[in-house]
Amino acid sequence: MRNIKITAVFMSILLIFALIPAGAFSAKASAAFTPDIDLYSTAYYMVNTDLGTVIAAKNENEKIWPASITKLMTAVVAVENCSDLSMPMEVTYDATDEFWNNPDPNKNGAGTCGLAVGQTSLTMKDCLYGLLIKSGCEAGNVIAYNIGKGDISAFITLMNKKAAEIGCKNTHFGNTHGLWQEDNYSTAYDLYLIAKYIYDKCPDIVEISNTYSYVMPANAYNPSPYTLYNVNSLINNVGDNPYYYEFANGLKTGSMGDYYTKDKNGEWTEYHKGFANIVSSASQNGFNYILVTCGAPYTDEEGNRLNGHFKDSIALYKWAFRTFDIREVMNENTMVASVKVDMGENADVVILKPSAPFSTLLPKDLDPAVIEQIPNITAERNQNGAVVAPIEKGQVMGTLTLKLDGDTLWTTDIVASQAIELSQFEYTMRMINSIFDKWWFRLCVAALAILIIADVTLNAVQKSRIAKLEARRQRKANIRAKW
Repeated sequence: MRNIKITAVFMSILLIFALIPAGAFSAKASAAFTPDIDLYSTAYYMVNTDLGTVIAAKNENEKIWPASITKLMTAVVAVENCSDLSMPMEVTYDATDEFWNNPDPNKNGAGTCGLAVGQTSLTMKDCLYGLLIKSGCEAGNVIAYNIGKGDISAFITLMNKKAAEIGCKNTHFGNTHGLWQEDNYSTAYDLYLIAKYIYDKCPDIVEISNTYSYVMPANAYNPSPYTLYNVNSLINNVGDNPYYYEFANGLKTGSMGDYYTKDKNGEWTEYHKGFANIVSSASQNGFNYILVTCGAPYTDEEGNRLNGHFKDSIALYKWAFRTFDIREVMNENTMVASVKVDMGENADVVILKPSAPFSTLLPKDLDPAVIEQIPNITAERNQNGAVVAPIEKGQVMGTLTLKLDGDTLWTTDIVASQAIELSQFEYTMRMINSIFDKWWFRLCVAALAILIIADVTLNAVQKSRIAKLEARRQRKANIRAKW
C-alpha cells in the first residue's frame, strides 16, 4: 500500500511539471480603451510602460509616412556604431547635395541645422544635436556618410536591419532624414517599438531630445558659434508657448507642410496636404506613458498651422492621467473555480485560486466585476470529471484568462488552494472492486465454486459408501451373534 501511495504522489508531481508552460505567462495587459476626446490624428498608439498596458490605439498598424521621426533610427544606428561621440565628422558635397537643385520637389528646401561643407570642427555629438533638436536633414546624411565610410546607402541598410531587430514588421527606411519618398514608411505601432527601444537602451538620445538649446561650432555659414533650439514644443518652457507640457519627455516630431508624388507620366505633379506626427513620453505621479500620434493635418481650413499633434498629445496624456489607476483585480486568495476530487481524504472538491495576485491599469470608475474570468482545467480527470487524489497545495490545475471587452488582460496558472491526501480506505475498496470486475477474477471464482461443489459432492458420495459398508458389516455381525 505504501508503494501505491508513493506512485500516486510521483504521478501527481509529473502532472505538475507537464502543465507548467515552457515560458512564464505574460502578466502584461493588452486591452485598449477609447479616449473620450476629439482628436486630429488619424492614428495613435499609447502604452503605460509601468505595466505594458495599451490604453489607446487607433489604426496603429496602418501605413504612415514618419517624416522626421525617421531621424530617431538614424540616431540609434549612429550611437550604436560610434563609441566616442567626440569623433570628428567630415562634411562633404555627397552628404549635402541631395537638398539642393534636386528634381524631386520633396527634397528641395529641406530643414537644416547650418552645417557647411568642409568644416573641420564638427563632432558626432554636434551632428546628433543638429539632427534631433533642430531636425537638420543634412545632419542625417553627414552621420550616414561618416559611419558608412562614404556610403550613405550602406548606413540606410543598417537602419532597416536595426528596425527588424527591434521587431518592426511594417517599416522601411529609404533615407536618413524622413523627407517624403515612397519607400520611407512605418506605422504608429512600429514607431512605438523604436521609441521604447530608445528609452530603454539609448540614454544619450533621450538626453539630447530633451535639450532645449545647443551651441554649434562656427563654420563658413556661421562665423561664430550659433545656437540651435528644439522644435518640439511639448518640452519648450520658453515664452508664451501654449503647447508646453510640463510632464512631457522628448522625443521627436515629424511633419511635412506638403508633399508631391509622381503622376502617370512620372512627373512630380500630384500635390498632397501635409501632416504632423510626434513620438513622446510623459510621467506624472508615478505613471509613465509612451505616445505616438500620426496624421494630424498640418494646417487648418484657413491654411494656418494647426499643431494638432501637440494638441492631441496633451489631450491624450491628460485623459490618461485623470482616467486610469492601478486596480487590484484578484489576489492569491480569490476563488476562481473548483473541481471534483476522487478518493480524497475528507474532501470531495478542491478550490482553485490564481498562482499570483493581479493588478492592472483600469479606469477609476470601472467595476472589476465586469472583467470576464475564463478558467481552463487542464489537470487529468477521470470519467466522472474528477481529479484523483492525492493533490498537493499549489499544484497547477489549469490556466485562467481575464478578458475585458474581448481583449485579454492576463493569463496565469490556477492552483489547488489546499492539499488533499489519498483516502487509503477508499483506495483499498476501489482496488478490491476493480478486481471483482476483472474477467479472470470471475473465472477464478467460478472455477473455485466448481471445485468446492465437486469436493462436497465427492465427500457426500464417499460418506454414503462408507455408511453402506458399515451397515453391511453390522448386519453380518448381528447374524453371527445369533448363531
